[in-house]
Parts: sequence; structure tokens; C-alpha cells
Amino acid sequence: MLRQKGILFHVDAVQALGKIPIDVSAQHIDLLSLSSHKVYGPKGVGALYVREGVDLPSYIDGGGQERGMRAGTENVPGIVGFGKAVELATMDLDKEAERESALRDRLIDGILNQIPDAVLNGPRFDRL
Repeated sequence: MLRQKGILFHVDAVQALGKIPIDVSAQHIDLLSLSSHKVYGPKGVGALYVREGVDLPSYIDGGGQERGMRAGTENVPGIVGFGKAVELATMDLDKEAERESALRDRLIDGILNQIPDAVLNGPRFDRL
């Protein structure tokens, strides 16, 4: 529906990377932002997915780096580190999700059992 009206769909997936699967095609994502430090990669490195056919203007004039999107020297070691961090973060996505869910549930149960007036703000089961 957005594409029919010429509206781009951008997803800030910084928190999702390494936590939940992302399918840019199935979710009709035009632009998607990622950050290395959220998966224990180097700070100051990020990625922007741009769907084929999306034309973005260059905001920093100069050299032809990054497909003409911006001038400046790429941080190759940082980019390689980001790639490795993503590889490691997505290796056991399902297993890690189960581990984090168990930790979350244990924390919530502990709080609710130990603090009589504690209230969970949000759904107990239907959530990410």
C-alpha cells in the first residue's frame, strides 16, 4: 500500500538485530538501519539496507564511496568486525531467543513473587 503512494517504509532494526528474524522482502521493507554495537561489534559502524530501485540523494558530496551515497573513507576493519558480529549474533537465533525468554520469565516471576504490590505492565504471554 505504501509503495503505491510513493511512500518509503524505513525500519529501525537496531534492537531487532540478533534477536528476531528480519525478512526485508516478506515485510516489504524499503530501508533498514542496523548498528554494530548492539551485537557487540565495533562502535561507530552501521549499515543501511536500501531496496533495489530506491533512489536516495547523496547528503555528503565528494568521492564515490559507498555507491556514491557519501564521501569519505570506509572503516574496513570496523565493517569486517560488524560482519563477524552479525554472523555470531545470528548463529543460534532460536536458541538465544529461548534463553532470553527463560531469563525474562524468571525475572518477572521473581519480582511478582517477592514484591506483593508489583504489577506487570503489559501482556504476560503475547509479546516478542
